[in-house]
Amino acid sequence: MATTKTTAASKSAARNKSKSTAKAQATKTKSSAKKTAETAKQGAQRTAAQTETAAKSSAQATAGDATATLNQARAGVNAAGDYVVAAAETAIDVPVGAALTAAERLNEISDRLSTPSKREVQVRRVRTQLRRELNKVERRGGSARKRAVQRAKRTRTQVEREVKKARTQVEREVKARRRDAESSEGEPERGREARPRGQRAGPLAGLGPLSPDAGRRSERSVPPTRGSIRRDLPAHISRG
Repeated sequence: MATTKTTAASKSAARNKSKSTAKAQATKTKSSAKKTAETAKQGAQRTAAQTETAAKSSAQATAGDATATLNQARAGVNAAGDYVVAAAETAIDVPVGAALTAAERLNEISDRLSTPSKREVQVRRVRTQLRRELNKVERRGGSARKRAVQRAKRTRTQVEREVKKARTQVEREVKARRRDAESSEGEPERGREARPRGQRAGPLAGLGPLSPDAGRRSERSVPPTRGSIRRDLPAHISRG
């Protein structure tokens, strides 16, 4: 009986423990679900706020770009209008100014040449100016001529130096070649004078003296030519 009571108590305790464990697990799951929902809600709110802020900033940037483009277009139109106006004013002002300047010059010339004394003054002034210009041109031409002469002298001196140098080098080479030729011609003569008569140099020197019949043998060994046959033919006929 005691064993049965102990077993029942242990079973009830295990059942109570499992119930408490399930309740705790359910509580944890519920709290984690709440936290997850709250986190998702906060993330969604944050994302919505960021999206709204980005949209507002993009709209503001687009509006600013549109305003800047509009201002640039207005500035371009204004600049074009100003340019057209300035061109029109220039087209009108230039002929008017040229006409006024020409009229003033004519008046000045007429005033300068109105009396003989003024004409003489103007003639002297023009003559003096012409003389100055002529002297200036003459000085410029003289300086240019002097520079050209100096350059020509310098070039001629350089060319003369180069020609002289080349001639000296050629003379040296000719003299050296002449000395080499004379030395090459003098060596065989010295060798001939140094050898005794009757002695030949070269590869035939060690053969000894030639016999008296050597020339005849050489003549006999040489094959007869057509000319020699024609010369010796009558002699052979007479001998026969």
